[in-house]
Amino acid sequence: MDLSITAYLSNLTFIVMFLVVIFAAKWLYNLTTSYNTFEQITEHKNLALSTSIMGFVSANTIIYVSMLIGPSHGLKADVFNVGMYTLLGMGLLLVSRFINDKVLLHSFCNSNQLIEKQNMSVGLAQAASYITSGLIIGGALMGEGSFISALAFYALGQVLLIVFTKFYDIFTKFKLLTELEKNNIAAATSFSATVIAIGIILLHALAGEFVSWQSSLTLFFIDALIAFAALPLVRILIDKLLFPSINIDNAIEQEQNIAVALLEGAIAISVALVIFFAL
Repeated sequence: MDLSITAYLSNLTFIVMFLVVIFAAKWLYNLTTSYNTFEQITEHKNLALSTSIMGFVSANTIIYVSMLIGPSHGLKADVFNVGMYTLLGMGLLLVSRFINDKVLLHSFCNSNQLIEKQNMSVGLAQAASYITSGLIIGGALMGEGSFISALAFYALGQVLLIVFTKFYDIFTKFKLLTELEKNNIAAATSFSATVIAIGIILLHALAGEFVSWQSSLTLFFIDALIAFAALPLVRILIDKLLFPSINIDNAIEQEQNIAVALLEGAIAISVALVIFFAL
């Protein structure tokens, strides 16, 4: 009975830590922007910004939960390790935020789209990029490798995210950034779900014990190739089998059909989850 109470109290410690992480993530987002996020949400009811922050907070949650996975080394050591690596993960997420804004969503001013135009599509795309980066960071920090290997695989994951975004523009007939700037929520939904699916597959590649550079890199690139091949193939199958009477790209670009985009995105994430647990 005493052991159960001790374990229960230990778990409560990590729940309290999580609440601190959530509040810290929200304040960190506010401190690293030129605008007051609290004012934008409470007074201007800025849904686009709120969606972006939701993704940022969710990404920090993914990072924190990833740090809880693994063998225990005692409560004090666990609290220190979880706290230290969560802080590192939050720092890496800020780096990813800068990269995603300047590279992934480079054709417009993200702040202007979120604050002045309250562009929901940009907010949704930002949220998805945060969540995907959170999956990459969580996977990179989760393993038993060194600090150097964690940073290396984080960098590889971030590069692949950028490459896949460019690849996404190739296998779709519409220009993603143009559609986002036009506040095409269907395009944002399709992209967001697909990029999160990529993050799930990359999490599978990054998580686990670091054995050697050769074996870990091999697994990483095999999973990356699976993602690059499977997700476009799934999209083609959805187009030809699930919606044979329409073209998905036209439905998303011209009709801005969010319903089609949601179903397509749900299937992409479902396939990624199957890959994650099956391989």
